[in-house]
Amino acid sequence: MSEPPSQPGSGRRVQAVQISCDILEALRENDGAGVSELAEQLDRSKATIHSHLATLTDNEFVVKHGDTYEISLRFVDVGEYAKNQIDIYEVAKEEVDRLAAETGEVAQFMVEEHGRGVYLHKARGENAIQTASYTGNRKDLHCTALGKAILSQLSTERIDEIIQRHGLPQRTEKTVTSREELFEALERIREEGVAFDDEEILKGLRCIAAPIEHPTGAIYGAISISGPTSRFKGDRFHEELPEIVQGAANVIEVNATQV
Repeated sequence: MSEPPSQPGSGRRVQAVQISCDILEALRENDGAGVSELAEQLDRSKATIHSHLATLTDNEFVVKHGDTYEISLRFVDVGEYAKNQIDIYEVAKEEVDRLAAETGEVAQFMVEEHGRGVYLHKARGENAIQTASYTGNRKDLHCTALGKAILSQLSTERIDEIIQRHGLPQRTEKTVTSREELFEALERIREEGVAFDDEEILKGLRCIAAPIEHPTGAIYGAISISGPTSRFKGDRFHEELPEIVQGAANVIEVNATQV
């Protein structure tokens, strides 16, 4: 089974590029910021921050409104390009939309990058609740059904690399926080072909996911449906919905052979 290369790389780092990356991340986290605020947060001089912001603005990655700098819409273009490099994106998108319409719940498609799960598409059925995830949003893999479905298809060595890099942070009292417990859960997922999130990332929310594989054995990602514990319970949570999710994953796998 093939899988993504180990990340991050071990090459020499360029400090100037790292500063620009830190600025962009701070602008995203703060919904925009001024030079003084960024200088204080990143422990850099105002002159350094201003120079980097000027370069980022000239290259249209940042926009300035008054004294506040913000992430520009150029990242929408970059993001759409990156998303469409996933060769089964359109196939998965169509199935996610169908799954949401059939169940009336939230359906999502995720892939792994740099040891985290990245949501590439989300659809909401007529009864869907509001969830914090969005296209491009990144989540730790160990606390979501989608993430655990993906982890179940990776080697022990790759999983350990991910744990070493990102840890197993606790999100709720039900989050898996030990390696042993995680590996036990992954073994069950391999046997059953479906992963569950029982209020592990958010209290009151449950999720069911199934991994998506290519005929060559490469892992593409996972597809899921999410909903409130009031609706995701009993046979519906343990039998009916898992069968539907597995069926959707199978449709994507079959259609992937034509991509």
